[in-house]
Amino acid sequence: MQNSLLIQAIPYEDESPISFLLRTTKLNAHSSIFNLVGKENYQSIIKESLNYHLADDARFSLVLNALNIDSDYSCLAFERSGPTNRSPRTIGAIEFPHELLELNNLRYCPLCLSEKAYLRKLWMLKPIYACPIHSCFLIDSCPNCENPITSKTGIQNSACCGFELRKAPIREAKSIETIYWFIDVLNFNSNKLFKEFASCWKAFNEFFKFDRSNTNLKIFLQVYEYFHNPEISALKLSARINARSAYSHPRIQLLPFLKYERFFKKHIKVVEENVDEYKISENSISRKLRNHDIKRILKVSRFELEKLIENDYLKLGKSEHYHGNISSIDIERFLIGLISREESTLDTKIEIPINHSNLGLKEIATNLDINYETARKLAKMGWFDSVHNSNDIGTIKKYSKEKVQEFRNKYMLVASLAKQLRANPTNLVEKLSALDITPIHGPHIDSTPINIFLKKSVQDIGSNDLDMIHHYSTRTGRPEDKLELPAKSIDYYSLKDAARHLEISPNKVAVLVQKGILKKDLNNCLSIQVQASSLLNIKKKLNNEEYILYLDAANQLNCPINWMKKYWCETGFLNIEDLVYWKLIHKHELIKVLKLKKEFLTGAEASSILGMRHSHITNLQNQGLVKPFYFGKTESKIRLFRKEDILKLKYSKENIPI
Repeated sequence: MQNSLLIQAIPYEDESPISFLLRTTKLNAHSSIFNLVGKENYQSIIKESLNYHLADDARFSLVLNALNIDSDYSCLAFERSGPTNRSPRTIGAIEFPHELLELNNLRYCPLCLSEKAYLRKLWMLKPIYACPIHSCFLIDSCPNCENPITSKTGIQNSACCGFELRKAPIREAKSIETIYWFIDVLNFNSNKLFKEFASCWKAFNEFFKFDRSNTNLKIFLQVYEYFHNPEISALKLSARINARSAYSHPRIQLLPFLKYERFFKKHIKVVEENVDEYKISENSISRKLRNHDIKRILKVSRFELEKLIENDYLKLGKSEHYHGNISSIDIERFLIGLISREESTLDTKIEIPINHSNLGLKEIATNLDINYETARKLAKMGWFDSVHNSNDIGTIKKYSKEKVQEFRNKYMLVASLAKQLRANPTNLVEKLSALDITPIHGPHIDSTPINIFLKKSVQDIGSNDLDMIHHYSTRTGRPEDKLELPAKSIDYYSLKDAARHLEISPNKVAVLVQKGILKKDLNNCLSIQVQASSLLNIKKKLNNEEYILYLDAANQLNCPINWMKKYWCETGFLNIEDLVYWKLIHKHELIKVLKLKKEFLTGAEASSILGMRHSHITNLQNQGLVKPFYFGKTESKIRLFRKEDILKLKYSKENIPI
């Protein structure tokens, strides 16, 4: 049975489904969404959408139908990738885990609420702890009575005390750049990267539950540090675990990270290398552990664990008395006994690394015949395993000689291969792909900044093989599978049809409308209709051969994205055509920069050629050994060095005649 509403709210493009229903409830003078829908209808909706939330597409669509509201508004809700209530929600191409969604309580920005009284869908994502527009913290409890904000009495007042939510005090968020980074992760990165983000979130969330300090802000800042400064992240985790050493064994504390070991190998290793001695005491906290947790903690197989229980090595008594939960204290006793016991049923003891002529970065660069900067990048990515030694405090960081040798025997960098083949490294990866030879790591594979091949896959390649390749696909320029242009005879498209033409989600189309990139029909108040002419314009721009994708431009310039923006965009050489989900660069601007780069080098490139750290080029400049040149069309200038000067300096340093 459908209700006939007196007034229908018109949704904002970025509005949350709960907000839309709350505004509709208020417009029709009802006290709650439940009363708006009606008891009979609501019970029927629940039966038809078991395990779904009101913010999920399945249940939200049923509510819209019961209220006789346009079904196109269902785009406000989250689609779900599976049937269970723990299934991820889909946001564009990203599968967003339910643990990262705030579905039960409401969060808001007082300034946004003052400007327009509705709740933004973005606020339902836990990593969004602050407003990206006003740089202030989101509020999740009433400033007056401190109770959680619920959906019982609308979106403008507290359900408990009636406090006007928009009058809440403003708290500035100084770390707002982390929010911008997360939004970029959502918009421009792969589902594979987001799975790593979600795993980190879950791990740190569970770890901080130990002392109930798992706030969204604290978790997110740790995840941000994991991605941007992994070495510091690992050391901080080690320090936190040692600080809790009076309450729990380090391996027990590491359990949240052992669950996602493929992402936290470096963290686990650093913790184990710096672990403090643990003794069970009256302060030790007991928790129940399941078999899958114990396997990770003890590093044993299911069969080995069953043997431990069956033979009572864990001192649990007869195995028939064991019902699936083991106290962490029992596991800690076993761990302590295992460390001191000479004979054990387990082969996986924690080993302390031994220094066998470990290498510094300069020695690694010489050993692998690569420049210092490349060696530093490889070390930072964890290829060589840093070695900690109590005698090495204050000295140069060392790395495992065995790992370096293993890398040398197994892998080859594209630059080393190009040097060996006397080929141009710029297009070597594309040329080899024509021979079905591809790197196993690289910028277009797993975000590794350096292309790395298996040595056995390229050992038989000769320069003659490359000379025979005349036609090969590249990653630059516009893609050949261009977006199909919509028919010109239609004046307007629905959100879903526009999304199909642009190959993005309806939610993203709504954002493009809000940003003014797509135009909507202002005379249609019941649904969002996208002007065909604006849709045609954006598709023509995406298919235009005169533009190149921002990432492809960075690839041609051999420049990381963040440095490309600082070096070439902020200085006025390149102008970004920002279409929210696509960033374009005009080719004629890129060509000018490429011509300039034939004669000049950036500081990073010059340092790389000289085998130095980036800061050393400034020292050389201060000594008058190299002359800088400053270019730019704005107040910001890029510092460049003449390539000829750098090569002369390199050759004179190596005593090589020019």
